[in-house]
Amino acid sequence: MSATSIGIEGALEALDGAAGVASVRAWMERHREALLAHQEGRRINWRALCDWFASVGLLNGKGQMPTIRCAQLTWYRVGKWLERRKARAAERQAEALRLEAERESEKAAIQAEIRQRREAEAAEQAALRDRMEKAERAAAWRRDEAARVTEHNQRVAAEAEARKARAASVASAQSAPGHSAVALAGDTPLVTLDLPKIVGVSYRAYEPFDPTLPPVRKGEINPLSGNAWEFGDDLPGYPSKRGYEFEDDWLKDVGRFIDARHETTRSMTEEEKFVYRAACARRYL
Repeated sequence: MSATSIGIEGALEALDGAAGVASVRAWMERHREALLAHQEGRRINWRALCDWFASVGLLNGKGQMPTIRCAQLTWYRVGKWLERRKARAAERQAEALRLEAERESEKAAIQAEIRQRREAEAAEQAALRDRMEKAERAAAWRRDEAARVTEHNQRVAAEAEARKARAASVASAQSAPGHSAVALAGDTPLVTLDLPKIVGVSYRAYEPFDPTLPPVRKGEINPLSGNAWEFGDDLPGYPSKRGYEFEDDWLKDVGRFIDARHETTRSMTEEEKFVYRAACARRYL
């Protein structure tokens, strides 16, 4: 017979026999709670109980009929033993609950760390996408601006060549006998404003313009941006909005010209004050 095929029943019987299954102590261990509940705080009649122990054959640890004193001591010892057993069971349960709470706390901490890491990664990815979009918009604006500046320079150069050709033709007509100087139809000379050179003012302020064109009015649509002009009409003696894509750039340049022209707002016109204060509000000055 192998060790794995032997059952535990025989071992349990041997232990019960050694502990005295038919002993007063074993009976008290099993039925102490029921007896206390039955008495409801009344004193136990140990004489009657010992007589019953003798009638049913329950013996003490020495195999003798229990006396009243022996039964009382056994009752006391069983009570202490059961208290210790309950205390140990309560400690084991408390330890199990503590370990379970620690596991739940560690699990929650790990989950919180994973969630924070994912949120940080998502925020970093969002910030990266935002930086990439801003960089793409800035690059597109620089390409458009470079193309616009190139086109403007080409146009200015072509107009300058045209003016030189017209001037040469007029001079030739004046030198020939019997001819008078006559301007070509649709020929409008461009002019530039006599403006001081100020640091921070863009090149747009010094570009030549067609004086026959009407001034830009507030509320008109800017053909370059598609937005309505907001900060008043063109100011006489200052660059026109017509040469600007964004009104903020015009505010910045004109605000600096107004600031250089006037020591205080007292000498400004109402229109100049409006533009000057708008430029100051946007911290361009």
